[in-house]
Order: sequence, then C-alpha cells, then structure tokens
Amino acid sequence: MQLKTKIKSGPLLCWDIYATYLIEQSNFSNKLVEKQALNVFKKKFNWSVDIDETLDRHNYEALVLTDVQQHIQWVNKGFSKMTGFPANYTKHKKPNFLQGEKTCKETLSKIRMLIKMGKGFTEQIVNYKKDGTPYNCHIKVYPLRDNNKIITHFLALEKTII
Repeated sequence: MQLKTKIKSGPLLCWDIYATYLIEQSNFSNKLVEKQALNVFKKKFNWSVDIDETLDRHNYEALVLTDVQQHIQWVNKGFSKMTGFPANYTKHKKPNFLQGEKTCKETLSKIRMLIKMGKGFTEQIVNYKKDGTPYNCHIKVYPLRDNNKIITHFLALEKTII
C-alpha cells in the first residue's frame, strides 16, 4: 500500500529568515559606525593601533573610550543598550558610576593598578545598570598610544556575561 501525501505550497509565513538578515545588517551597520567614530579619534590623536582589526577580532556589546584620567570621551549605542545610560550622560564621567555594592574592591584595585601602569587587561566585574540591576561584565581594555608611544586613551570592549 502506497501512501500519497499532498504537499501544499504557499507563501512564506515566517519572517524568521528575514528578521535574522535584518539583525545581521543592523549589527554590520553599527560596527561600521563605531569603526568610523574611533578612526576619527585615531587620526586626531595619532594612535598606532589598527581600530578595524581590533574591533573585528573581538565579540563585544559596548565600547567605552576614556582619556588617561579615565574620563569617558565616547561610548557606542551598545553601551546604552547594555546599561540603560544614555551616551550624553556618560560624557566626562569616570566609569565608576557603574559600580556598586557587589562590585569587588580587589578587582577594582587591580584594574586601577593596571591602568596606572598603562597595561592592557581582561577582567570580569559586577556593574550596575541605570535601574540598579547588577550584571556581570567582561571587560577587555586596550591602552591607545600615539606614534611616540605615549598613552593618550583607553578603549574598553565590554559584554554581559550570563
């Protein structure tokens, strides 16, 4: 006995494939804007780092650019999405406004020491969103040097750890 099955074809009713495409295009566009913004800083301060390669090499949600005194100069849209703080709120503040009760003091001390020494590092820290919710944050920090090897800024690539 042979079963006959009719397969009915029709229009695609699921937008999953198209939505995935749109998300990928949005992410690509955001990364392009981030590269362009940081390359403007690179040109202004004569950084020797390859911004495009650095961003392409890592998975991140947020970017935070600080001067050597750790005052925020620029953040990407991902930072606002991750923390709830608008970009204009962060300008000229130190990133410590993200810290709170559960932030490890030993980790903070280690970070301060590494920044003072001008070293890059990777660390995990508990930060706080605008609404007070704590989150685990993976941070990779790069010291940015000019052509004379003098550190002018630090770039932090951050992502939430679940």
